[in-house]
Amino acid sequence: MNDSETFLKRLSAEHAIKRALQQYCRGVDRRDFDLVRSVYHTDAMDSHGPYNGDIDGLIQWMTRRHEGVAQSMHLLGNCLIDWHTDTVALVETYCVTYQRLKPSGDASTSDVGLTVGGSGQQTQVRCRYLDRFEQREGTWKIAKRVVAYESLLLEDSPEGSPFAPAMQLATRGKDDPLYSLLN
Repeated sequence: MNDSETFLKRLSAEHAIKRALQQYCRGVDRRDFDLVRSVYHTDAMDSHGPYNGDIDGLIQWMTRRHEGVAQSMHLLGNCLIDWHTDTVALVETYCVTYQRLKPSGDASTSDVGLTVGGSGQQTQVRCRYLDRFEQREGTWKIAKRVVAYESLLLEDSPEGSPFAPAMQLATRGKDDPLYSLLN
């Protein structure tokens, strides 16, 4: 393989890796846990902090954890991809997660061990996703993830919606405005 073929192959792989990271965020924020599952290899391991284990357990934990979250938005930043081999990439991605917790109802445990739900607070979690991506059968997916936490900000959320009634609001499911555009 010549240099330009290697460059194009790596460029294509980087696109696939970044797309998987974005799909992970969409899946968590829209509570589409099948989408979250799709970015991991079936034998992958995730070290999220309060949960450390296989993907089935991660999805169960994440489903319970997000019962107390009214709104969620992941924002990805710097993404550095280091090539270990042609089929293994070590990926460091900066992330800020903004969440508004439910003011009442089910409580759950957050990524940082806080009880969420019932407080109505807003959170900002700053972390890095440290991922080992592997290409298997032509597809790039996460084989191992470690979440390295940087900081947490908690603040009170204003009561009621600050938005005008005619404004389209985000939801955490298939009724989100995104899905009307995708159909």
